[in-house]
Order: sequence, then structure tokens, then C-alpha cells
Amino acid sequence: MPPSRRPASPVLGAAMSAIGAASDGLVPGDSRFRHSFEAPLARIRPDPDQPRKRFEPAEIAALAATMAAEGQLQPVLLRRDPEQRGGWILVAGERRWRAARHNGWASLLAIEHGGDAALAALLENLQRVDLTPAEEARGLQRLLDERGMSQAAAAALLGRSPAEVSATLRLLTLPAEFLERAGTLPRNLLVELARLEAGPLRDRLLRQAEAGSLTVRALRAARARPPAGPRPPSALRITLLRALAGRLERRKAEGRPLAEEERDHLLALRRRINALLDF
Repeated sequence: MPPSRRPASPVLGAAMSAIGAASDGLVPGDSRFRHSFEAPLARIRPDPDQPRKRFEPAEIAALAATMAAEGQLQPVLLRRDPEQRGGWILVAGERRWRAARHNGWASLLAIEHGGDAALAALLENLQRVDLTPAEEARGLQRLLDERGMSQAAAAALLGRSPAEVSATLRLLTLPAEFLERAGTLPRNLLVELARLEAGPLRDRLLRQAEAGSLTVRALRAARARPPAGPRPPSALRITLLRALAGRLERRKAEGRPLAEEERDHLLALRRRINALLDF
């Protein structure tokens, strides 16, 4: 007679069910994805090579309010800090990090990034945050310099046309001081300015752009206008010179000696005429 089977323990069955449900949520060892974790804010520092340099306090405060109400909806990207054991450097998400500090949070949801940190930071900024045209141009130039990448390769990577990448990089031909003050100028206006050769015309248009009185249409009209040459003499000036010459001839024809005052005026006039002829 076969031995009788003991009935299954309801406690053991419940435990096995809980273990099975929990295992469904565990990260498999061969997962292709990097998974999020909580990183202490005190151990995170921003990347000194971050392409974006300007962070408006009002924008950070608005993001902090959203995160306080809705939570952190997207993790930041971090890489290990080679100078601090257990420390991290931001690859992407500095606005979220600043907003978390604004809220007084102790930690931040993060994902470790082990790839090209500079490339990831640039792509994150270009795709998610509105850089100023100057910041965008400097970031693209750094990508080309540090990675030995061609403009065509950068354009393909960013999903842009080679002409757009070339126009953005050309912004760096403008004076650095002007670019620092040009954060609010339209990008298309800056591109048109960058197409001008350095010289008096560009200097004048740069001043107009900073004053807010330059449009793309006016800039193109100024560029198409032929350079100003020497002004032709006006008919009025020619008439006056001929009248003066006639009066002098008539005075000479009179044959009378010059008065002292007349001589002084004529000598002064001679000096001015000589100076003008030598100009």
C-alpha cells in the first residue's frame, strides 16, 4: 500500500506564491537594460564639461515644484567619479539634480551610464533642453574636437542636415563677447550675422542686433547693398567753387592792390585749399 501523501501546507503554498510573484519583478542577469537606483545627492556633482552653462532660477523652481507634486518621472544619468570613492558625476539631468536640491531631497533616481559620457550629455541637452545657439555651437565643436568626428558624422548622429551643423558651427566665428550677450537673439539672425566677413559692416550690424533693432530682412538688405564708395560731388558744391573762382579772377582783373584784411583771408583760404588737395 503506497504511503499516504500529506496535504500541502497552506502557509508554504502562500510563501511559494509570494516568491514567484516577487521573482517576476527581479532584474534578470542577462538584461540588456541598465536599471535605476537611488543615488545620494551628497555624492553627486555636476560635470564641469557640461555643454549647458546657464540655468535660469525660475526654470529650476518650476521644475522643482513639478517634481515635488508628481515625483521624479525620469532618472538622471550618472558615471562613477574617479576622484571620489562611491561618488558620481552627472552625465545628463543637471536640471533635475538642481531641482531635487531645491526641494531638499536626500537622493535622486539614477541610472549608471558606462558609455561615452560627453556624447550622452550633448545628446541629452540637444534633444531635451533648449541650449542657447552659442552653447549648442560650442558643444558641437567639442564633439568634433574630442571625438575626431566629421561634421557629416555629427549630423547623422544628431539627425540633422550637414548644412544645419555647418551653420551652427559658423556661429563661433562671431566675437566671443558678442555671443556671451546674444543668448536671447533668434538663431536665424545669428546665422545670418555669421555669414558676414569681419569688418565695419558686420560691426555695425552686431551693434544693431544687440540693441534689438536688427531683423533678418534688414540684415540681408544691408549685405546685398553695394559697398559705399566716395560720394560724387554735388552740383551745389561745384557751383559754389566756380563762383569763388570767378570772383577771384574779377578781383585780379581790377588791378588794385589787396588790402591787409583781404590778404589775410586769401592766405587762410590758400592754406585750407592746400590741406584739402593734400588729403
